[in-house]
Parts: sequence; structure tokens; C-alpha cells
Amino acid sequence: MVVAMVSGAPRHKLRRATRLVAAFAALLLVGGVAACAVVSDEPADANAALEQYRSAFARMRPGEIPPAMDDRNYKLFENIFHLVLAAYVKPASPTRLVDQAWEGLWKKKAENPSASERALTESAIESMLTALDPYSNFLNADRVRDVREQMHGEFPGLGIEVVIDKETGLLRVVGTDQNTPAARAGVRSGDLITRINDHNVKGVSLHDAVTAMRGPVGGSVTLELLRPGSDVPIQVFVTRAVVQVPSVVYRLLDNVAYIRIDYFGEQAARLVREGLASMNLQAMGNLAGIVLDLRNNPGGLFEQGVNVAGIFLGAVDIVSTRDRDASVRHYKGRADDDVLPELPLMVLIDSGTTSAAEVVAGALQDHHRALLIGARSYGKGSVQTIFMLPGGDGLRLTTARYFRPSGGPVECFGITPNLEIKPAGRPLPAGLWPRAGSCPEAWCLRGPLCSSAG
Repeated sequence: MVVAMVSGAPRHKLRRATRLVAAFAALLLVGGVAACAVVSDEPADANAALEQYRSAFARMRPGEIPPAMDDRNYKLFENIFHLVLAAYVKPASPTRLVDQAWEGLWKKKAENPSASERALTESAIESMLTALDPYSNFLNADRVRDVREQMHGEFPGLGIEVVIDKETGLLRVVGTDQNTPAARAGVRSGDLITRINDHNVKGVSLHDAVTAMRGPVGGSVTLELLRPGSDVPIQVFVTRAVVQVPSVVYRLLDNVAYIRIDYFGEQAARLVREGLASMNLQAMGNLAGIVLDLRNNPGGLFEQGVNVAGIFLGAVDIVSTRDRDASVRHYKGRADDDVLPELPLMVLIDSGTTSAAEVVAGALQDHHRALLIGARSYGKGSVQTIFMLPGGDGLRLTTARYFRPSGGPVECFGITPNLEIKPAGRPLPAGLWPRAGSCPEAWCLRGPLCSSAG
């Protein structure tokens, strides 16, 4: 995860600094696809847009007095606004960003006339970021802590990853870690959450929806779900707990090494190496093959995805990234990796195989190292960087796209298995569950990229 400190530096220096962070950061979080935007980041346009924001905010205050230039809530918005202009994967229009922030202000004020200025500011920021893509978002200090805890492998919560579904406005579950409260209650990857504790989630910001599910350990949350293949809503009761999820589990089955990666946390590559060594020792050096299970893997740390792929590939191209300036960076495996190269390798993927997991699957397939079996993966092809802000808050922002060793995109298209195995049951209802390969134009960074998908 990239951690960049942002302070009250001059704007032109801030833009240069954040470009460097986006281009040369070594630890990245991989997320979803990014939306198209209008090009314009001239300083005059940015300053004019910020004045429009101050004027809009003034209408929320008694006496309609604009916030001072050093007001802490205004500075928070200004810092994030400039980071988006400087580092987002596609150039953004300052006016459009402020227009989206304006919508967030009015919505929050209408919902809660007594909302604090901090709450109004966060709503403006979330509205602005949601217009960029589903995976750029504001992280308050508590959410920054949660991200760190999750990458460490221990965190309080339900144990699910959710995003706003653009087609329906509902929450889509894109990851459910095994042995978590949500998984035990029956929540599955691909489910759409329609209600949280009897409150409709349609149109609610991602931040507000996640906040509604949070709370003390031991408390319960009621979720109403729509599931692919079923027309009947499902109601589940989930009890919050401290979620302890080892990122890697493994076992030896008839001299076949089975390795499941639940998510790409900080120790994923180390645990895979240790698991392979342990199982090879158990088999007395007579392993018959390896099965790598990436089903329902929600991704995680980009670098760990590169490292895991390198374990099976050695010093070859694993993935490349391209930022807003079209700068390309190649990531390779280590020369001392490529363990047990003579063993056949099979990789299991499905529609819940996401982001960093797709980096691994795509590299192994492109280098003809593994046979991929299952269903087409989710299709997240963009990279997020987390910028740290004053006060402990953070900004998760899409800063690059990534591509397979062959040069093919993952965004929208996903990874197609060599052998497709479709799950039993009814087909997905049309229009509700977007599939990898359909590539809605609003999700794509370039229109021509979408149209080539057919």
C-alpha cells in the first residue's frame, strides 16, 4: 500500500509530488475500473472551481459566510481536490469535480439539516470521488486503521468487501473471506445488498453504507440480499466479530499440494513459500502437482500478487502498469524463485477472483505455466494508491491501470479460464449482474477499449 503524506505545500509542488508517488510507488492496492473524465487541470480552472465550492458551502452555513481558506474542513477538501487533479489515472475536470461535490453537500443537508460541517465535507468528498470510479474513496482515520488491520490479517467487522453497483445503485459483495461472520451467515460474493437493518441502501454512499454495518463486536446486522439465480430476497443476520483470517491456507492431498489464498495480505508470498516447502517435505519430495485456489479472492496488496506469481515463474514479466502520463512500469519475479518448475500447476478462478488475484492468474496463463479452470474472473484492472492526509485521514485513489504480460487488459474483460466450468443453477438475471467482458463504457478509461470487446 502506498502511503504518501500531504500537507499544505504549494499547489504546483503538490501536483508534481503526487505524480511522482503515483508513478514510482512500490506497494500498491489493486482495485476496480475507473470512469471516463473531461480533461482540464489548469491552475486557474482549479482555483475558480474551489471558489465555487466555497460559495456552495457558504449556503449551508448561517449567514452564508464562506469557510476561511485555513478552515480545517475546507483544507481537507482542497487537499483531496488537488490530489485528484494531480494523480488520478485520467485527467479530471475541476468544474465537474466541484459539481459532484455540490450534489453531495445538498444531499447530506437535505437528509440531515443539522449535519456537522465535517459530515457535509465528507459527503462532498465522497460524492466527488464516486463520480470518478467505484474504488476511489475517502478514508477517515478509523477506516485507515481498518485497512491496515485487514492487511495484517485481523480486524473487527463482518468480513466482506462491498462496492456500489453502478447498474442498480445497490451494494455488491465482491469478496467474502472464509470463516468470517458474513460467510458463516450465508453471504456470498456476487450478492446485492438491498437493505441494512431495514434501511434501503439504494442511492446511499459507500461510506454511509459501510458505516451502517459497523459497530461494536457482538452486535448484529440484518442484511437483505438479492442473489444471482434467485428472484426471492434473502434475509441474513450477521453478528460482528474480530475477524482473523489467515491469508493463505494449505494442505497435502494424495501428494498434491493444495494452496488457497483468501486475500493478498502482507505475508501472502511468504506463507505460500512456506506452505510449498512444508508440503514438499511431507511428500518426501514426491509432489505430484500443485492446485492454487484463487476463487472469491478479493485481491489486496499489488506487490504480494507480483511476488506470488513470481514464486511459480521466476524472473519474467508478471504485470505492467500505466499511469495518467502513459508511463509504463514493468514488474518481474525474482531470479531465485520459480520453485518446483517441473510440477503441473492448476489455478482455480471464478467471478469473485479479483484484482491482485487476477494479476497472478493472468501471468501464469500468459507464460503457459498453469491451466486455469473455473469461470471468468471479475475484471478489475486498475491500481489504487492510499495517500495519507493530515489528522490521520486517507485517500484511496485510482492512479494506474495494469496489464498482463501479453499486454492484454484485465479491466472489464477479466481472465478467461482455459477450461470453463459453469456453476449449477439458473442463469443470472439480465441487467442486474454486470459480467466481465460486457465492459459498460462508464466503467472504462477509454471508449475504444470497450468497443473492442464486442
